Amino acid sequence: MNSELDEGCVSPCMVQVIQVSFGYPGRLVADQVSHRWHAGLCLLQGDEGTGKSSWLKLLAGNLSARAGVLHYNFAPCAALSAQLLFWQDPRQPLSDFLSRMPASDWVALQRTIYPHWSQPDFEQHVQGFGLEPHLHKPLLALSSGSQRKLWMAAGWASGAPLVLMDEPLAALDKPSEQYVQQALAAMAADLKSPAHPRCVIVAHWDAMQGVAWDDVMVL
Repeated sequence: MNSELDEGCVSPCMVQVIQVSFGYPGRLVADQVSHRWHAGLCLLQGDEGTGKSSWLKLLAGNLSARAGVLHYNFAPCAALSAQLLFWQDPRQPLSDFLSRMPASDWVALQRTIYPHWSQPDFEQHVQGFGLEPHLHKPLLALSSGSQRKLWMAAGWASGAPLVLMDEPLAALDKPSEQYVQQALAAMAADLKSPAHPRCVIVAHWDAMQGVAWDDVMVL
């Protein structure tokens, strides 16, 4: 495991792990790993089975470290709250309540959670993904690809300091794949705003065409 980090980076450190070990019974994902994620676009890169999704679950608080320190520099008392994190596990089945919720109602719920939500940004991503015809449907009626598009559109518009995205190109059509890469490239500079720094961490098997990552952690 190795990382590429611009040592001259002046953007604030958002998340830090120090000598962290975690995993599952019979499988250690990370052993005494240290890393810093600064504001900007960050990539967790690795092949299938290297632990990309597990790292996102750790950073989201869904997995506990066996040892070491996990610190959120943007959070009061280093504790995460719903307003500070956007994470929607695309592999986790939706609850019965969420499955029956219209996508538009789910979006309205997100607007109440995130104080820095940008409706213009969300509408731009809806247009870029061609999601408009699907917003009236219950979440259960959306294909896995459309669900991922909705999670991404909401995550990018949320304004949350920490946004986690797992395999964003999975189950997408080619135009949507291109839009993901264009959208990531376009948002890079704004993420490092001194007034409202944000860290978007993406887990993917390669570096994606046209995306200039501020940090790459290779698993």
